[in-house]
Amino acid sequence: MRDDTPALRRQSLLIALGCVIGDGAPFLLHAANAPQHPGVWVAGALIVAADLTLALPARTAGPVAVLHAAVRVGVMLLLAAATGERDNGIGNATGLVVAGYRAGAWLRGPRSYATLAVLVVGLFVTQGLQGFAATAPNILLTFTNTVMPWLLGRHTTGLAGHIDEVRRRAGEQRRSAEAAMEAERTAIARDLHDTISHHVSAVGMHASAARLAIGAGTATREKGSLDGRIAGSLEQVETSSRAALSDLRRVLDLLHGNESDGVAQPGLGALDELVERAGLDVRLRQTGLAPQRLPDSLNLAAYRIIQEIVTNALRHGDGGLDLEVVQTASELRITGVNAINQRSSVGTGRGLDGIRHRAGMFGGTVHTGPDPSGAWRIALTLPLQETR
Repeated sequence: MRDDTPALRRQSLLIALGCVIGDGAPFLLHAANAPQHPGVWVAGALIVAADLTLALPARTAGPVAVLHAAVRVGVMLLLAAATGERDNGIGNATGLVVAGYRAGAWLRGPRSYATLAVLVVGLFVTQGLQGFAATAPNILLTFTNTVMPWLLGRHTTGLAGHIDEVRRRAGEQRRSAEAAMEAERTAIARDLHDTISHHVSAVGMHASAARLAIGAGTATREKGSLDGRIAGSLEQVETSSRAALSDLRRVLDLLHGNESDGVAQPGLGALDELVERAGLDVRLRQTGLAPQRLPDSLNLAAYRIIQEIVTNALRHGDGGLDLEVVQTASELRITGVNAINQRSSVGTGRGLDGIRHRAGMFGGTVHTGPDPSGAWRIALTLPLQETR
């Protein structure tokens, strides 16, 4: 433990001044009625000086406690010589108690016990010189003025040390858990890279080879022919596989903890690119869209929501999608409408759950279902005021 902070130094000074007042006031009251002997004022000066040493750093707790024990005996002898009184109740009693507390709080091992012994002996010697016998009241007075403050100091610092140890262990456990999570994230990223990226790359390469094999892209190939349509589909497979690999690498980089500009997350600024590689006829309308004015987290969430809308239209629609994005000062509205392909398989609902979850994170609302014309409609609103 340390006592060298400004706040603790100020507190130590206030405690020392409090002891000066606590011991000085009885002395002044007694000195006013005592013979004007120089020894009286020497005793007062010793009391004040001893109490002021309580403002010294904690490393001096041992010598300060020994000083207080010596002053306790010395003041009694000086006042007895100056006034002839042995039991006048004057001394550094308050400072002695605080010195005992500091010795218990800041000292450890043999030094702490030796200091306590000096305090006990000093008080017993004082009582002996005052003519007191080792009666129960005197023993109790010694115990309450020396042993009890010392024990209280040890208890206080022991409790503080226990709290520090608990915090240290909690910090170690937290760091260990974070290291384990980081290792797990790295393992997941490695597995994803080794499995998914291999297959996606293979899909892209085979699509490219198939497109080249049928002579796609030549000037004589008509876009409306069967080979032209097949080539267009294969080209879309290539584009989608490249986009999937790019998104996968971005996710893997984030799993590795790499969030540099080179792996920046997409946003609505890349909406045109998303629509172009969607693989279906998207009729996009944008009103007031300013992605740079959106919070990064909401910008990414809106992009992922539109990405899921496009994916759902591709899986369950008839090849077309009406997409509208409207940004105002208070909200961002996204609406997607596509005809339903009755021959498509029934979805799992995870995509819509993901949309609701992302929208809910920003206090948004989502409405899905067939519209009066029988087309599938999804409309959501994300408030912007709550994200500022």
